[in-house]
Amino acid sequence: MPASENSALSDIQEVNLSYLMLAQRLLRDNYAAGMYRLGFDSDVADIILGLSPAQLVKLASSNSLICGFRLNDYELLSTLGQDVLGGVLQQAHSTILLAQRSPEQLA
Repeated sequence: MPASENSALSDIQEVNLSYLMLAQRLLRDNYAAGMYRLGFDSDVADIILGLSPAQLVKLASSNSLICGFRLNDYELLSTLGQDVLGGVLQQAHSTILLAQRSPEQLA
């Protein structure tokens, strides 16, 4: 395996582990808000919360990203790229746009 491919795989695994650890923390701190922020339903949230550290590491060792990029529409991305009211308006607008979507649409 070329060094660049090996480095990319290592980066993916690091992102996966960071994401899973963040997901657990968000869910522990505030279950409902964590589910909303992560786009999880309660079944997925319960599974993530129940994972042991060893299971997190095993799941993170995938060669594919386990998290998804939720900002996949033009309107939302273009709004984030505008500098309106020092960023306050973009954040509010993007939150409104994300809140209008179901978890299935965000996946």
